[in-house]
Amino acid sequence: MKIRILSLLGLFSLLVLNSCKPKEDPAPTYTPKDRVKEYNDVEKDSIITYMQTHYYTVDAQYNVTLDTIDPAGSQVSIWDDPNLQVLQVEDPKVSDLIYDLFYIPFNIGTQRQVVKFDNILVAYKGWLLNNEVFDEQVEHWPIWMKLPEAIKAWQEVLPFFKDGTYTDNGDGTFSFSGFGTGLLITPSGLAYYNRKTNEIPAYSPLIFTFKIFLDDEDNDNDLVKNIDEDVNGNGDISDDDTDGDFIPNIYDNDDDGDGILTKDEDTNHDGDPTNDDSDGDGTPNYLDADTH
Repeated sequence: MKIRILSLLGLFSLLVLNSCKPKEDPAPTYTPKDRVKEYNDVEKDSIITYMQTHYYTVDAQYNVTLDTIDPAGSQVSIWDDPNLQVLQVEDPKVSDLIYDLFYIPFNIGTQRQVVKFDNILVAYKGWLLNNEVFDEQVEHWPIWMKLPEAIKAWQEVLPFFKDGTYTDNGDGTFSFSGFGTGLLITPSGLAYYNRKTNEIPAYSPLIFTFKIFLDDEDNDNDLVKNIDEDVNGNGDISDDDTDGDFIPNIYDNDDDGDGILTKDEDTNHDGDPTNDDSDGDGTPNYLDADTH
């Protein structure tokens, strides 16, 4: 059933896309701005000012509208929202630069916890700080996002959420409920920084709302969870390639290259190949080409 729903939902997106990864212009030839100065002297204040002067409304389907606070009104600013959360996130390139990454959960979700190695079926909307929408993936056409390839802000925030449940409507469409959804505001250093895209200027803090419909914890359907494909335990799934075939284990359904599918090396038939070690050498069969 899982394979069926994953295949059918793939039709919604037409292509398996990486969320929030617009077509980029050629790499810039100029020297990028200093990341510490850009954040501390420019973006940090602009983000706080935006949150202090703007509010959001959210409807029953968790669709969000952003607007400027009316000085004579009674709207609660994003900055003063009691549900506002802040994460301290280290810059991926400068170890002593710590960003404030803000998010507001509308609904945590009810089912599977998102893991940063997973694929997730999402709808989302993105704004610049001038309230201009630069990208949107509507609920009727959600897309599969490879979270390890998404921007750092998504990788940090989405694992605080869970996915939901779906109903097959019988006409080729699905309805979702109980899904995780929220809003996040990120500095450019956790997004695209100096990479100008068709819709996003360089050095742009970004605002996203998101809905997490489904989480796929086993990208290659080999019974090994994505999180367990990080064999060397360094937090990077792209460099785990046991059989050296240039396909990372997370996308390889025969991790040791012995001609036997990883899922078929589950010799005790408990649905988990990671605990089968026929020769007792400490290496599970699916990573050991000498045992089957």
